[in-house]
Amino acid sequence: MGCTLGTVVVTGEVVVEPEPGAELLRDRTCWVDEALKDDDITINLIFYFKLPWPDSTIPRPPAPCCASKSAPKPTESPSDLESVSQEFGNLTHLLYWPSSPGEEKDLLASTSPQNSTYHLRGPAQASYVLGGYLEAILVARDHRGRPKTHGGDLFRAQLLGPDLKAGVPGDVQDLENGTYLLSFPLLWAGQAQVQVRLIHSSEAVGVLRRIWREKRATVDFRGYFRGPTGIEETVICNVDPLSIGTRGPTCQYRNVDSGELWFCAQPSTLPCNSLVGHSSGSYLNVTTLHDEALLAGKVTDQVLPQGIAPIQVRRADPGNSSLALSSRPPCSPGLPPAKPSGFYHGHVWHSLSCSSRSFPTVNSILGCLTGHVVHMIGDSTLRQWWEYLRDTVPCEWPCGEGRTPGKAVVLLVPKTQVTSVECMLFPQPLQS
Repeated sequence: MGCTLGTVVVTGEVVVEPEPGAELLRDRTCWVDEALKDDDITINLIFYFKLPWPDSTIPRPPAPCCASKSAPKPTESPSDLESVSQEFGNLTHLLYWPSSPGEEKDLLASTSPQNSTYHLRGPAQASYVLGGYLEAILVARDHRGRPKTHGGDLFRAQLLGPDLKAGVPGDVQDLENGTYLLSFPLLWAGQAQVQVRLIHSSEAVGVLRRIWREKRATVDFRGYFRGPTGIEETVICNVDPLSIGTRGPTCQYRNVDSGELWFCAQPSTLPCNSLVGHSSGSYLNVTTLHDEALLAGKVTDQVLPQGIAPIQVRRADPGNSSLALSSRPPCSPGLPPAKPSGFYHGHVWHSLSCSSRSFPTVNSILGCLTGHVVHMIGDSTLRQWWEYLRDTVPCEWPCGEGRTPGKAVVLLVPKTQVTSVECMLFPQPLQS
């Protein structure tokens, strides 16, 4: 059996998805919470990682080759074209962001997290019914306190229950006139409070958009070349040949899977095929002083002043559950996504798409993984999941991670339970 969940490719019956910050491991397709009753168990795990490790040099570079100017186009059926068109439409919808007026030179006219306000959309109630919604109106204001007349700000809203260790993301709808509609599902009984953060003002979003459009590269990389006699050279590499700082010849490489090109300044004494590794370089100067003021920490990812007093959520019937969880199917590939995808309560994640349960103990983790093969392919987010598993399940020497592509590392679990791990890194270049 195989399935895809986000960036996690799963083979077998189990997907392990610990959420960062939560003290649990979550399983989407298999659940066992009984303690292991058999000490004579072998666990086989294979983890394929594509991670930006912070090594200074990564071996086994791609072989250089010439990039063809054109490639034959495969024949596509009308149904294929319709599918591509639909996917493209979905992507453009997701990427849509409201436009804002031209670049504003007055910093005080940008959106202020201290002056922006929000309030309940309707009259306040003594309590709210579990399973309902709470709505609020947010008014963006500049540093002079004046209401904004256009949208484009990046706000994040949450409904939190600190005492219950609960939280759910809210929906933020940009009305494109300086106001935003906030909507929060009421998913647990008890106290809840709204929190709103300004991640980036519309003016800062404009800066990021301009840099994204005008600058193909904002960082550079070091390429390491080594000849057969031990001669070494270090040059600048990048996805953009104009960003490598040379007008001389360049070495050009193509990713065999994606077809993307990669460029390095050609070493003065070594050929292009003597490339042996890469490392992160430096950040390029792509911002002005005004840009940096709009992206400064004091106006980025800042909590707005509290605009709504904490609310009380009650059960519709005293005998009902304290959580608004309807009947959901078992987790499996192809289920339509929910919005929001789920919520935390008591430090436990509850999916709104399908039924899921937690792994509160080491024995429950091992019990669910027993007899399965798990493939994990992803980025640094997946690395956090793996590190939680690694740190939660006790291991003996040798215990660790391989940083060479294809290198297998054995993770020994107490007694006779053995987990084998195979790591696969991102293809070059890597940004650590």
